[in-house]
Amino acid sequence: MKTIVLLSGGLDSATVLAGCVASGDKCLAIGYDYDQPHRIELDRAQDIAHHYQVPFKVIGLPAMLSAKVDDVVFAGRNLVLASFAIAFAQAREFDRIAVGCNATDWDRFPDCRPAFWKGVKQCARASGVLVSTPLLYLTKREVVEVARQNEVPIDLTWSCYSPQDSQPCGKCLACTTREEALQ
Repeated sequence: MKTIVLLSGGLDSATVLAGCVASGDKCLAIGYDYDQPHRIELDRAQDIAHHYQVPFKVIGLPAMLSAKVDDVVFAGRNLVLASFAIAFAQAREFDRIAVGCNATDWDRFPDCRPAFWKGVKQCARASGVLVSTPLLYLTKREVVEVARQNEVPIDLTWSCYSPQDSQPCGKCLACTTREEALQ
């Protein structure tokens, strides 16, 4: 299977990439540059892709797409990211895209919920592309368990929305969720 993995540089997407590589998929990892304040995640994504010997491509998004709806994400974030990945997959004859959303994100992010991804999967099928969400029903703690079982280099991953001098802030939602899951 030829798979495009949306690789943010975080624990979830690194775990998805590890699973795809382990299953023998021919992978391409893509990251998105949308002028996020936590752009260090793209460096981490590059490091993770290199670890798995998978090509990594950064796709720049137009500034008009980066209208933030809160302190974390821009409006329609996962819809935009998935749409670009699906189009990229269709144009380059990849079979599927793989995304690392998980159940811990459901409360804060409606575009991480099963109903959202069900709709995306239906739309993608029209383009001949499958959408894989292997972590969708797992909690962050369960994702950590899978990551450890698959020997994901957790130290290479990045999970902070508000870095301070290239270090995690330790206070944002991503930092606290990660810390709780790693215990």
